[in-house]
Amino acid sequence: MQQLTRKEYFIALGGLAFLSASITFVDWWQRGQSGISEALLAGGIAIVLLFWLPLSVALFSLKKLKLHKTVQALPVWLLCFYFGYRFWGFTLSLIYPSMQLGWLDTFFMSLPWAVGTYVIYRAYITYKTLQAERLLRKQAELNQLKQTLHPHFLFNSLNTLSAFIVADPQKAEQLTQDLASVLRHSLDTDNQATISLKHELLVLQKWLNIEQARLGDDLRIGLNVDDDALNWQLPPFLLQPLIENSIKHARQLPITIAINCTTSEDKLYLRVSDNGPGFPDEILRTQEHRSGIGVGLTTTLQRLRLLGNAEYQLMNNHGAVISIALEAEHD
Repeated sequence: MQQLTRKEYFIALGGLAFLSASITFVDWWQRGQSGISEALLAGGIAIVLLFWLPLSVALFSLKKLKLHKTVQALPVWLLCFYFGYRFWGFTLSLIYPSMQLGWLDTFFMSLPWAVGTYVIYRAYITYKTLQAERLLRKQAELNQLKQTLHPHFLFNSLNTLSAFIVADPQKAEQLTQDLASVLRHSLDTDNQATISLKHELLVLQKWLNIEQARLGDDLRIGLNVDDDALNWQLPPFLLQPLIENSIKHARQLPITIAINCTTSEDKLYLRVSDNGPGFPDEILRTQEHRSGIGVGLTTTLQRLRLLGNAEYQLMNNHGAVISIALEAEHD
């Protein structure tokens, strides 16, 4: 899930400070400009305790506790603002002894500000996430199209087709249809945020048919899919880059790749494992694939990090293993 950048954070603090100062000025003006020093002091305290402190603690708490859902995050947000207002009420009573705020008064004063700032925060984060996901999805689709249309891929595919034209014309015709399906899928999913796992696997199988025909017995694919998982939704081009990465970095033959798609409770679990050299220690430590090395895998991991309902883990177990847990919805 997206977070506020440092610049956005300070802009938010500045905006809240301006709002608080404006309210203080109006109050000071309505009082006939009496008690200027007290009003300025109260205004400064209000900026810190009513806005800066609650907002900072709330953002820090949500990040530390990894709370993304509103039902979990909103109570923490409300609590941070409530205690900020309690501190403000206590401090204000020292400046104006006649002003004493009870816990109920503080609660109803903090409630609209807490809910209002949280709604604005979540709306902005959602907007940032959608924009970033749209950009990365477009990048993933373009990368996929580039890889699909890459002269090397087309050369290998056409070379494979030509080898079967005489030896097995029926096989050559089927591979031609598979190649056309892969190319068409690269264009058809341009405006789709998600597709069903069944659709993803159907196109993946057509791509694998071409790779299987090219590599023969040197490529062994094991596929295990729960029937209940087929209708779950997931972002397009999620599995193909992972498998392509395994084929690309293989150092021994035959290349063995296992694909598992299972469900449990409210999650879809995807696992791709191979018998290759595995991930370097640095990647296992950071759980990030270095940009520029395996563009498809790098983009896929970036997309997963953007999704608030997705988790992944890179590990080695007699080869590279990528495990993905995705909260998805049925059709």
